[in-house]
Amino acid sequence: MLALSADDLNDACASRRFVGLVASRGPFRDAAYLIDTCRNVWWHEAHVTDWLEAFAAHPRIGDLDSLKAKFTQFAKSSQTEQATAATASGDILQKLKSYNEKYETRFGHIFIVCASGKSASEMLDIVKARYNNAPHVELLAAATEQMKITELRLHKLIASQQQQAASQSDASMAAERRAGGAPTMRSPITTHVLDTSMGRPAPGVPISLHKECAESSGVWDCVASGQTNQDGRIGDLLAPSDLVLPGVYKMTFDMTSYMKDCKHLHPRFFPEQPFYPKVDVHFHISNSQTKQHFHVPLTWNPYGYSTYRGS
Repeated sequence: MLALSADDLNDACASRRFVGLVASRGPFRDAAYLIDTCRNVWWHEAHVTDWLEAFAAHPRIGDLDSLKAKFTQFAKSSQTEQATAATASGDILQKLKSYNEKYETRFGHIFIVCASGKSASEMLDIVKARYNNAPHVELLAAATEQMKITELRLHKLIASQQQQAASQSDASMAAERRAGGAPTMRSPITTHVLDTSMGRPAPGVPISLHKECAESSGVWDCVASGQTNQDGRIGDLLAPSDLVLPGVYKMTFDMTSYMKDCKHLHPRFFPEQPFYPKVDVHFHISNSQTKQHFHVPLTWNPYGYSTYRGS
């Protein structure tokens, strides 16, 4: 059983109502139950004002003075998560500061992103992209990032036993691979696109992979993106792994630019406007399937498409 104090929960998410609601459900039988409880409270019981309170506790991304001003345990966690940004050039940090200010003026709250492992340049690109969101879309995006941060910090609090078990498992798997007993790891989710009208692979198709945030009502988190190669494939959509997280996924195929290229080469065959400019393919990975590989291809033509689970 896991028994977390209100202070522990507050270090993960500084919304007082969220902390009180989660704490009232404890103790928790395991980490998964704790995270599920947090997700359910965050998406179904917390109010928008609770979200905004959580946002306000964060120092601004890349703003070292803000980190120092909020020198609490919460800020120490933020400092660790923003460690990569702290090494950025003064020019990048100045641009981040400028966009933070523009963002706050537009949306009324600070820019929230799960900064762990991200460079300052990457975060600058993210804030630039999200600055163009509609306010209601951006509020959900910020809430999604806050939930990622909360989960990351909670996992760190209870990680020692899990890390020990994972280390033993990793050592066993590594020994098995050295002995030739296991195949080389690859992206657990792959895809390819076949243009059935031309009878060939479709290169240069942008593809994004989203995962529905657990316990949310249709809130999607972009977990990967890429573009098909000359063989119409993306083999490295996700980092190589033997495991994939369970849940509902959505793979989006943007056929617009590919269709324009086809129209240019074959003006009489392809229509002016694509009837299917984008294709969304939803699929579900259950808890019992997390060690399986998922190949989700698309066969497409200007007036129809199909998909299936491949190998």
